[in-house]
Amino acid sequence: MKTNDINKFIDFSIEAFKFDDNEFYEELGISKNNYWDDKWKRIKQLKLKYIAQANKEKNENLLQIAMQKIQNILESTDESIKGSLAELIHTSSPQFQFRNIEKLDKNDLQELLTDLDVIKIIEDLEKMNNDNQ
Repeated sequence: MKTNDINKFIDFSIEAFKFDDNEFYEELGISKNNYWDDKWKRIKQLKLKYIAQANKEKNENLLQIAMQKIQNILESTDESIKGSLAELIHTSSPQFQFRNIEKLDKNDLQELLTDLDVIKIIEDLEKMNNDNQ
């Protein structure tokens, strides 16, 4: 569900429930405004939690795609594409500047990609593949 759809749902729900009979709140001994302020805060928390979870899943999927592309390049026999990958990684992450790209294990790759803009890396890898074909 998109954020905009979530916002619309929340707005409509709040609008619908705000017209509740005031007697209900009086019988419970609570302030209608305080009640709705608390509920609104909870809804916002849930929305942020949902967005964070969706972003986490998206980022994990992108990370897996990038790792697979890098593994494929490292397993290939094309030295020019391996060199391009090494240049891309060295440019993007100085901490790996003096390391042999082929000797990076899965954990090193994951650490590297987590620190970088994974979407940009994927785009660069695809461009690199297209240039070499």
